[in-house]
Amino acid sequence: MSVTLADNTPPPPPQAAKTSGTASTTDDEIPPPGLPINDHIPYLIAAGFVLGMTIIYRNKIKKASI
Repeated sequence: MSVTLADNTPPPPPQAAKTSGTASTTDDEIPPPGLPINDHIPYLIAAGFVLGMTIIYRNKIKKASI
């Protein structure tokens, strides 16, 4: 069993927590060109197409054949 006394003061918050509410200029920077998602766009399109066709097959075609 643990006992906590009421006269104990909590530790001070970390330094990052004190400044998290202020506006930061680093968040307003423009991201560099060539983001990682742009490197593999054909793979993402193909994966989305295959996933979409799989869902259509499972929901429409498979139910029609029963």
